Amino acid sequence: MIHALASDVRRTSTARPPHDAPDRRPHLYLRQVRMSDLDSMQHVNNARLLEMIQDAHIDLFYLRPGLPGQEIRPRFVYARHELDYTEPLVLEPDPVTIVTTIGDLRRSSFRVTSRVTRDARVFCTCVSTAVAYDPDARRSRRLEEEELALAARHATPEPGR
Repeated sequence: MIHALASDVRRTSTARPPHDAPDRRPHLYLRQVRMSDLDSMQHVNNARLLEMIQDAHIDLFYLRPGLPGQEIRPRFVYARHELDYTEPLVLEPDPVTIVTTIGDLRRSSFRVTSRVTRDARVFCTCVSTAVAYDPDARRSRRLEEEELALAARHATPEPGR
């Protein structure tokens, strides 16, 4: 697992931050494809691609690089995942970059768009709906200020704005 910021990774056409918001940038997560990710057809299985995307989401929402004793507490649940597979992902020496942006930010939910890329190639695009969740009350909750700030850092501009 490699943590990276958009400024730390070679940019591709899918990894450029919006031009009108220089402080906004996609979250980038690098992951090596492993032999165990491959199926009998020697490409990454669709369930493994979703696992890779969820690893990127954990890195974005829960892990703070460099802080000792990090605790992962579930703060969101997924209401929906939509995946589009555009090219088979095979074992190669270079890792893939999972480029994630936030959109459609609402009171208690938001859209998470992740693209599994290598150079200019896009292998899979996943659009997820995440809902802020209170596990004790077992219901959705309002997004907290810290969560809104994190989402804003990786937000994409809304159409027409």
